[in-house]
Amino acid sequence: MQNQFLLKDKVCVVTGAGKGIGREVAKLFYEQGARLALITRDSNDFSSLKKEVSLDEDKILLFQGDVSCEVSVKDFIVKTVDKFGCIDVLINNAGMRFRKKFLDTTTQDWQGVMANNLDSVYFFCREAGKHMVNKGCGKIVNIASIVGTLGLPDLSVYGASKGGMISLTKCLALEWASYNINVNVIAPGFCETSYTESFQKKNDLYQFTLDRTPQKKWGKSRDVANACLFLATDNSSYVTGEVLNVDGGWSAW
Repeated sequence: MQNQFLLKDKVCVVTGAGKGIGREVAKLFYEQGARLALITRDSNDFSSLKKEVSLDEDKILLFQGDVSCEVSVKDFIVKTVDKFGCIDVLINNAGMRFRKKFLDTTTQDWQGVMANNLDSVYFFCREAGKHMVNKGCGKIVNIASIVGTLGLPDLSVYGASKGGMISLTKCLALEWASYNINVNVIAPGFCETSYTESFQKKNDLYQFTLDRTPQKKWGKSRDVANACLFLATDNSSYVTGEVLNVDGGWSAW
């Protein structure tokens, strides 16, 4: 088929690859011929992934590590380049959700969210970006949230981390445009991931998200993965510094 193997032999780094969106990105990219370097905090995630997909060890690097730890990130990137020789695509997906009233938020809460959601993106963009700049090309896709551009109650810290990611994306897109590096951000709305079941137990809040979404449904992890695929390929060569909302029309209100 014409659209097969859009990422043939491309070296793609995916963070938070064990669950949800990151897992779907890894599966989709592998289907499209990519060589994958995957990092997750829980090695059990990789065991279950292997049961779903027949992985060629020559095309996969599996790494257990903490994306908020600078040393861990550096080690992972070094191992990726040692195995594959370069980095073509970086998907910064890892992060944590956090919901709490602002005045109840502790300094420890703030630092934990920023470390996982923003510091990690800084570390990966810096370490992978060095190789992309030297090579003169690359694709970076950062996974933020609609909360990074729109206010929602009890999500101030989470929103601040995602808003910072969006601003960083735009700045890097300008700074690295001359190196043929595209840097974009995807802002998902409410999608069915690992937190869905617990969220659905909050009946009023869950119903609000459905009523507020024009398509009257939550998205799938695959919906976001498909957007990542577009931004990771040559089909998006003239797209950089953009925020792509994948939210069922939420941000169109």
